[in-house]
Amino acid sequence: MRILVLKKRDLYIGVGLLLIVIIGLLFFWQYSKDRTVSSIQLKYNYQRLLPEEAHVFIQNNPNIVILDVRSKKEYDLGHLSNANFIPLKNLKGNLEELDQQNTYLVYCENGKDSLKASKLMAESGFPRVFTLIGGYKKWPYEIRKIH
Repeated sequence: MRILVLKKRDLYIGVGLLLIVIIGLLFFWQYSKDRTVSSIQLKYNYQRLLPEEAHVFIQNNPNIVILDVRSKKEYDLGHLSNANFIPLKNLKGNLEELDQQNTYLVYCENGKDSLKASKLMAESGFPRVFTLIGGYKKWPYEIRKIH
């Protein structure tokens, strides 16, 4: 019975062929990747901020757009300084008027409607949306009233 005996030359040829196959597979794998851009719309998320965090965030971002999505009556009774009034029920119809490049802080009376508004904005392609946890009721800082 004869045991398999390889000559050095046969061994070199075998290793060379194996390397060629491995390199060929790597090139095939690299260049056969799908490089098309997906047609799936990117999904953005909104972030929640505590009143203390939102206060610092507003101070550090002078160009932030603050959206009050409450009713006109609630807005007139008091709102955050420099807040823009857009009721939640009108927000969807006014999204095209808002610049998606801006950073937004959205709030309502207790935080529930601002979550809805922030989700709507994020799903509509706004990448920088923040919502105030607890809403206007939890805001301990300066407010403005319309008399």
